[in-house]
Amino acid sequence: MKQSLFEQQHAALWAKIEMLLADKPQGDRKELPRLYRALCQTLSLARQRGYSPSLTEHLHTLALAAHRQLYGAAIERPAVLRHWLTSRFPRLVREEWRLFLIASLIFWGAGLAVGLLVWFYPEWAYSWVSPQELAKYKRMYSQAAARLGREGSGSDLMMFGFYIWNNVSIGFRTFAGGILGGVPALLSLAFNGLHGGVIASWLSRDPVTREAFWSFVITHGAFEITGLILSAVAGMRLGLSLISPGRYSRHHSLLRTAQRMLPMVVGAALLTALAAFFEAFWSAMPGLAPAIKYAVGGGAWLLVLAYFTLAGRHEA
Repeated sequence: MKQSLFEQQHAALWAKIEMLLADKPQGDRKELPRLYRALCQTLSLARQRGYSPSLTEHLHTLALAAHRQLYGAAIERPAVLRHWLTSRFPRLVREEWRLFLIASLIFWGAGLAVGLLVWFYPEWAYSWVSPQELAKYKRMYSQAAARLGREGSGSDLMMFGFYIWNNVSIGFRTFAGGILGGVPALLSLAFNGLHGGVIASWLSRDPVTREAFWSFVITHGAFEITGLILSAVAGMRLGLSLISPGRYSRHHSLLRTAQRMLPMVVGAALLTALAAFFEAFWSAMPGLAPAIKYAVGGGAWLLVLAYFTLAGRHEA
Protein backbone atom coordinates (compact mmCIF):
# COMPACT_ATOMS: atom_id res chain seq x y z
CA MET A 1 0.00 0.00 0.00
CA LYS A 2 1.30 3.46 -0.89
CA GLN A 3 2.04 5.76 2.01
CA SER A 4 -0.38 8.42 0.76
CA LEU A 5 -3.27 5.95 0.82
CA PHE A 6 -2.17 4.67 4.24
CA GLU A 7 -2.21 8.23 5.59
CA GLN A 8 -5.67 8.89 4.14
CA GLN A 9 -7.08 5.73 5.74
CA HIS A 10 -5.79 6.53 9.22
CA ALA A 11 -5.74 10.35 9.26
CA ALA A 12 -9.02 10.52 11.20
CA LEU A 13 -7.65 8.20 13.90
CA TRP A 14 -4.48 10.21 14.35
CA ALA A 15 -6.35 13.53 14.35
CA LYS A 16 -8.76 12.26 17.02
CA ILE A 17 -5.90 11.12 19.26
CA GLU A 18 -4.14 14.48 18.80
CA MET A 19 -7.37 16.25 19.80
CA LEU A 20 -7.80 14.07 22.89
CA LEU A 21 -4.22 14.64 23.97
CA ALA A 22 -4.46 18.39 23.42
CA ASP A 23 -7.84 18.97 25.09
CA LYS A 24 -7.87 16.04 27.54
CA PRO A 25 -11.67 15.91 27.90
CA GLN A 26 -12.47 13.66 30.84
CA GLY A 27 -15.59 12.27 29.24
CA ASP A 28 -13.65 10.80 26.30
CA ARG A 29 -10.71 9.45 28.29
CA LYS A 30 -12.24 5.95 28.37
CA GLU A 31 -11.97 5.85 24.56
CA LEU A 32 -8.22 6.47 24.56
CA PRO A 33 -7.08 2.85 25.29
CA ARG A 34 -8.85 1.58 22.17
CA LEU A 35 -7.46 4.40 20.07
CA TYR A 36 -4.00 3.85 21.54
CA ARG A 37 -4.03 0.18 20.49
CA ALA A 38 -5.09 1.15 16.97
CA LEU A 39 -2.34 3.77 16.88
CA CYS A 40 0.28 1.20 17.86
CA GLN A 41 -0.93 -1.04 15.05
CA THR A 42 -0.53 1.74 12.49
CA LEU A 43 2.95 2.53 13.86
CA SER A 44 3.94 -1.12 13.51
CA LEU A 45 2.62 -1.24 9.94
CA ALA A 46 4.42 1.99 9.01
CA ARG A 47 7.73 0.58 10.24
CA GLN A 48 7.15 -2.81 8.63
CA ARG A 49 6.36 -1.28 5.24
CA GLY A 50 9.28 1.14 5.35
CA TYR A 51 7.29 4.36 5.17
CA SER A 52 9.09 7.70 5.49
CA PRO A 53 10.96 8.48 8.73
CA SER A 54 8.85 11.63 9.20
CA LEU A 55 5.66 9.54 9.38
CA THR A 56 7.07 6.85 11.68
CA GLU A 57 8.64 9.48 13.94
CA HIS A 58 5.36 11.39 14.17
CA LEU A 59 3.44 8.22 15.04
CA HIS A 60 6.10 7.24 17.58
CA THR A 61 5.85 10.65 19.27
CA LEU A 62 2.06 10.41 19.28
CA ALA A 63 2.20 6.92 20.80
CA LEU A 64 4.55 8.11 23.56
CA ALA A 65 2.22 11.00 24.40
CA ALA A 66 -0.79 8.66 24.54
CA HIS A 67 1.15 6.21 26.70
CA ARG A 68 2.03 8.97 29.15
CA GLN A 69 -1.60 10.04 29.48
CA LEU A 70 -2.75 6.47 30.00
CA TYR A 71 -0.05 5.24 32.34
CA GLY A 72 1.45 8.40 33.80
CA ALA A 73 5.00 7.85 35.01
CA ALA A 74 5.08 4.22 33.96
CA ILE A 75 7.51 5.06 31.15
CA GLU A 76 11.02 4.68 32.48
CA ARG A 77 12.74 7.97 31.88
CA PRO A 78 16.26 6.50 31.55
CA ALA A 79 15.03 4.25 28.74
CA VAL A 80 13.34 7.17 26.99
CA LEU A 81 16.49 9.28 27.29
CA ARG A 82 18.64 6.44 26.01
CA HIS A 83 16.34 5.92 23.02
CA TRP A 84 16.42 9.63 22.29
CA LEU A 85 20.22 9.79 22.41
CA THR A 86 20.93 6.60 20.50
CA SER A 87 18.16 6.70 17.92
CA ARG A 88 15.57 9.45 17.73
CA PHE A 89 17.89 12.47 17.63
CA PRO A 90 20.38 11.22 15.00
CA ARG A 91 17.58 9.76 12.86
CA LEU A 92 15.78 13.10 12.86
CA VAL A 93 18.97 14.82 11.72
CA ARG A 94 19.43 12.32 8.89
CA GLU A 95 15.81 12.80 7.89
CA GLU A 96 16.50 16.52 7.44
CA TRP A 97 19.69 15.95 5.45
CA ARG A 98 18.64 18.31 2.67
CA LEU A 99 18.17 21.26 5.00
CA PHE A 100 21.33 20.24 6.86
CA LEU A 101 23.25 20.35 3.58
CA ILE A 102 21.82 23.76 2.69
CA ALA A 103 22.61 25.15 6.15
CA SER A 104 26.14 23.73 6.04
CA LEU A 105 26.79 25.26 2.63
CA ILE A 106 25.57 28.64 3.85
CA PHE A 107 27.74 28.58 6.98
CA TRP A 108 30.91 27.15 5.45
CA GLY A 109 30.41 28.94 2.14
CA ALA A 110 30.13 32.36 3.79
CA GLY A 111 33.12 31.64 6.01
CA LEU A 112 35.30 30.34 3.19
CA ALA A 113 34.43 33.12 0.75
CA VAL A 114 35.12 35.92 3.22
CA GLY A 115 38.13 34.10 4.65
CA LEU A 116 39.77 33.90 1.23
CA LEU A 117 39.01 37.56 0.59
CA VAL A 118 40.63 38.61 3.88
CA TRP A 119 43.60 36.30 3.27
CA PHE A 120 44.48 38.02 -0.01
CA TYR A 121 43.16 41.48 0.90
CA PRO A 122 43.48 41.83 4.69
CA GLU A 123 42.16 45.39 4.71
CA TRP A 124 38.71 43.95 3.93
CA ALA A 125 38.58 42.53 7.45
CA TYR A 126 37.77 46.02 8.73
CA SER A 127 34.59 46.03 6.65
CA TRP A 128 33.07 43.38 8.93
CA VAL A 129 34.99 43.54 12.21
CA SER A 130 36.20 46.65 14.02
CA PRO A 131 39.95 47.27 14.47
CA GLN A 132 39.46 47.09 18.25
CA GLU A 133 37.89 43.64 18.04
CA LEU A 134 40.58 42.34 15.69
CA ALA A 135 43.26 43.62 18.07
CA LYS A 136 41.48 41.89 20.95
CA TYR A 137 41.58 38.57 19.10
CA LYS A 138 45.29 39.05 18.46
CA ARG A 139 45.87 39.42 22.20
CA MET A 140 43.67 36.42 23.02
CA TYR A 141 45.80 34.10 20.88
CA SER A 142 49.22 35.62 21.48
CA GLN A 143 52.02 33.85 23.32
CA ALA A 144 51.49 36.22 26.25
CA ALA A 145 47.89 35.07 26.85
CA ALA A 146 47.50 33.29 30.19
CA ARG A 147 44.54 31.29 28.85
CA LEU A 148 43.98 30.98 25.12
CA GLY A 149 40.88 32.46 23.56
CA ARG A 150 39.91 34.77 26.40
CA GLU A 151 40.71 38.10 28.01
CA GLY A 152 40.73 38.91 31.69
CA SER A 153 41.25 36.65 34.68
CA GLY A 154 37.97 34.74 34.71
CA SER A 155 38.13 31.23 36.08
CA ASP A 156 37.48 28.19 33.91
CA LEU A 157 34.20 27.58 35.73
CA MET A 158 33.03 31.15 35.23
CA MET A 159 33.91 31.00 31.54
CA PHE A 160 32.12 27.65 31.26
CA GLY A 161 28.91 29.32 32.45
CA PHE A 162 29.42 32.23 30.06
CA TYR A 163 30.06 29.94 27.09
CA ILE A 164 26.92 27.90 27.84
CA TRP A 165 24.77 31.02 28.05
CA ASN A 166 26.29 32.52 24.90
CA ASN A 167 26.28 29.39 22.74
CA VAL A 168 22.86 28.08 23.74
CA SER A 169 21.21 31.51 23.44
CA ILE A 170 22.54 31.88 19.89
CA GLY A 171 21.12 28.46 19.02
CA PHE A 172 17.68 29.20 20.46
CA ARG A 173 17.52 32.61 18.76
CA THR A 174 18.42 30.95 15.48
CA PHE A 175 15.63 28.40 15.93
CA ALA A 176 13.09 31.00 17.02
CA GLY A 177 13.84 32.97 13.86
CA GLY A 178 12.04 30.25 11.97
CA ILE A 179 8.70 31.74 12.96
CA LEU A 180 9.43 34.55 10.48
CA GLY A 181 9.67 32.16 7.56
CA GLY A 182 13.14 30.87 8.40
CA VAL A 183 14.91 33.94 6.99
CA PRO A 184 16.37 35.09 10.35
CA ALA A 185 17.73 31.57 10.89
CA LEU A 186 19.56 31.74 7.56
CA LEU A 187 20.84 35.25 8.26
CA SER A 188 22.12 34.22 11.69
CA LEU A 189 23.89 31.24 10.15
CA ALA A 190 25.46 33.35 7.39
CA PHE A 191 26.55 36.03 9.87
CA ASN A 192 28.23 33.51 12.16
CA GLY A 193 29.98 31.89 9.21
CA LEU A 194 31.10 35.26 7.88
CA HIS A 195 32.36 36.45 11.26
CA GLY A 196 34.19 33.20 11.88
CA GLY A 197 35.77 33.34 8.42
CA VAL A 198 37.09 36.86 9.00
CA ILE A 199 38.60 36.01 12.39
CA ALA A 200 40.07 32.68 11.23
CA SER A 201 41.70 34.23 8.17
CA TRP A 202 42.94 37.28 10.07
CA LEU A 203 44.62 35.19 12.76
CA SER A 204 45.93 32.61 10.27
CA ARG A 205 47.91 35.25 8.39
CA ASP A 206 50.06 35.83 11.47
CA PRO A 207 52.39 32.90 12.34
CA VAL A 208 52.29 33.95 16.00
CA THR A 209 48.53 33.45 16.36
CA ARG A 210 47.87 30.84 13.65
CA GLU A 211 48.68 27.68 15.58
CA ALA A 212 47.23 28.97 18.85
CA PHE A 213 43.93 29.77 17.17
CA TRP A 214 43.45 26.51 15.26
CA SER A 215 44.54 24.31 18.14
CA PHE A 216 42.05 26.23 20.30
CA VAL A 217 38.97 25.93 18.09
CA ILE A 218 39.36 22.49 16.55
CA THR A 219 37.91 20.45 19.43
CA HIS A 220 34.97 22.47 20.71
CA GLY A 221 34.21 23.67 17.17
CA ALA A 222 33.06 20.16 16.25
CA PHE A 223 30.19 20.41 18.72
CA GLU A 224 29.51 24.15 18.61
CA ILE A 225 29.30 24.48 14.82
CA THR A 226 27.20 21.33 14.48
CA GLY A 227 24.83 22.61 17.17
CA LEU A 228 24.49 25.97 15.43
CA ILE A 229 23.75 24.34 12.07
CA LEU A 230 21.15 22.04 13.65
CA SER A 231 19.45 25.04 15.29
CA ALA A 232 19.27 26.67 11.86
CA VAL A 233 17.86 23.48 10.32
CA ALA A 234 15.11 23.39 12.94
CA GLY A 235 14.38 27.07 12.35
CA MET A 236 14.24 26.58 8.58
CA ARG A 237 11.85 23.66 8.96
CA LEU A 238 9.68 25.79 11.25
CA GLY A 239 9.59 28.51 8.63
CA LEU A 240 8.71 26.07 5.86
CA SER A 241 5.77 24.80 7.93
CA LEU A 242 4.29 28.31 7.72
CA ILE A 243 5.12 28.83 4.06
CA SER A 244 3.79 25.44 2.98
CA PRO A 245 1.46 24.03 5.67
CA GLY A 246 0.01 21.33 3.40
CA ARG A 247 -3.38 19.98 4.48
CA TYR A 248 -3.11 21.63 7.92
CA SER A 249 -3.84 25.17 9.01
CA ARG A 250 -0.73 27.29 9.51
CA HIS A 251 -1.28 27.27 13.26
CA HIS A 252 -1.62 23.48 13.39
CA SER A 253 1.30 23.01 10.99
CA LEU A 254 3.50 25.23 13.15
CA LEU A 255 2.61 23.31 16.32
CA ARG A 256 3.22 19.92 14.70
CA THR A 257 6.56 21.00 13.27
CA ALA A 258 7.67 22.61 16.54
CA GLN A 259 6.86 19.37 18.37
CA ARG A 260 8.76 17.33 15.81
CA MET A 261 11.78 19.67 15.80
CA LEU A 262 12.02 19.92 19.59
CA PRO A 263 14.38 16.91 19.89
CA MET A 264 16.71 18.56 17.38
CA VAL A 265 16.68 21.87 19.27
CA VAL A 266 17.38 20.12 22.58
CA GLY A 267 20.12 18.08 20.93
CA ALA A 268 21.67 21.21 19.46
CA ALA A 269 21.63 22.83 22.91
CA LEU A 270 23.37 19.80 24.40
CA LEU A 271 26.02 19.93 21.69
CA THR A 272 26.70 23.61 22.35
CA ALA A 273 26.81 22.95 26.10
CA LEU A 274 29.35 20.19 25.44
CA ALA A 275 31.29 22.65 23.30
CA ALA A 276 31.29 25.11 26.20
CA PHE A 277 32.80 22.45 28.48
CA PHE A 278 35.68 21.76 26.09
CA GLU A 279 36.16 25.46 25.35
CA ALA A 280 36.48 26.33 29.03
CA PHE A 281 38.46 23.39 30.38
CA TRP A 282 40.37 21.99 27.40
CA SER A 283 40.76 24.39 24.49
CA ALA A 284 42.03 27.27 26.63
CA MET A 285 44.90 25.27 28.18
CA PRO A 286 48.13 26.84 26.84
CA GLY A 287 50.50 24.17 28.14
CA LEU A 288 49.29 21.34 25.92
CA ALA A 289 51.17 20.60 22.72
CA PRO A 290 49.17 21.66 19.64
CA ALA A 291 49.60 18.15 18.20
CA ILE A 292 47.62 16.72 21.12
CA LYS A 293 44.82 19.24 20.62
CA TYR A 294 44.73 18.52 16.90
CA ALA A 295 44.47 14.78 17.58
CA VAL A 296 41.65 15.22 20.09
CA GLY A 297 39.92 17.72 17.81
CA GLY A 298 40.13 15.37 14.84
CA GLY A 299 38.65 12.63 17.01
CA ALA A 300 35.80 14.96 18.03
CA TRP A 301 34.90 15.68 14.39
CA LEU A 302 35.02 11.97 13.54
CA LEU A 303 32.83 11.19 16.56
CA VAL A 304 30.20 13.72 15.49
CA LEU A 305 30.27 12.39 11.93
CA ALA A 306 29.96 8.76 13.04
CA TYR A 307 27.18 9.54 15.51
CA PHE A 308 24.92 11.30 13.04
CA THR A 309 25.74 8.84 10.25
CA LEU A 310 25.40 5.53 12.10
CA ALA A 311 23.43 5.92 15.34
CA GLY A 312 19.89 4.53 15.24
CA ARG A 313 20.19 2.89 11.83
CA HIS A 314 19.05 -0.47 13.22
CA GLU A 315 15.61 1.09 13.81
CA ALA A 316 15.36 2.89 10.50
